[in-house]
Amino acid sequence: MRTISSIILASFTVPVVTVLAVQAPPAAAPAAPEAAPTKASEASKPADGTGSPKDAAKAEFTVKSPAFKNNERLPVEYSTDGENVSPAIQWEGTPAGTKSFALICHDPDAGQFIHWISWNIPADCRGLPRGVKRAATLDDPKGMRQGFTGWGKSKGEGYLGPAPGKGSGDHHYTFTVVALDVDFPADKVFTARELRSAMKGHVLGKAELVGVFSR
Repeated sequence: MRTISSIILASFTVPVVTVLAVQAPPAAAPAAPEAAPTKASEASKPADGTGSPKDAAKAEFTVKSPAFKNNERLPVEYSTDGENVSPAIQWEGTPAGTKSFALICHDPDAGQFIHWISWNIPADCRGLPRGVKRAATLDDPKGMRQGFTGWGKSKGEGYLGPAPGKGSGDHHYTFTVVALDVDFPADKVFTARELRSAMKGHVLGKAELVGVFSR
């Protein structure tokens, strides 16, 4: 009887094991789809680990002038052959955290000759008008400072326009506006080299505009 009972029991036991073996995979299957959303959300995180995507639509910091377009001719009125006044300069897309702006105009085709340097331009300023006053400190914009050009102290502070040698070809006068996270002391005086050195580590954005001039 024991032998017969064992055989009968075994005959029922085997199918049960078989059924369990077949049903086991479906129990684990739902785990795979659940893992996908986690990876997708992790992929959307920015590289800085803040957990919120960076603003892809953030405005680019740019500079322009109503007097001339980038890499086009600088009108003679802004040169020493004309009125020798500074052109109007406008910028947009100010970086967050900007405390002041600096501006440098130089001629890379004449040994980096400096035509204009200024700093402590107020953070809420979005440009400079045509014919900025030539002085060390300005009331409009309030607190803006200007330094000497490549002609030295004898010509005073402020903009002095192009004066390339005749027949020397096109010169590319580069107006660079720099957004800074710092205000310099009100009584601080800079040469172009000193200003560039002081700006290191404080630049939030930089934009350039080039005017071409020749004689």
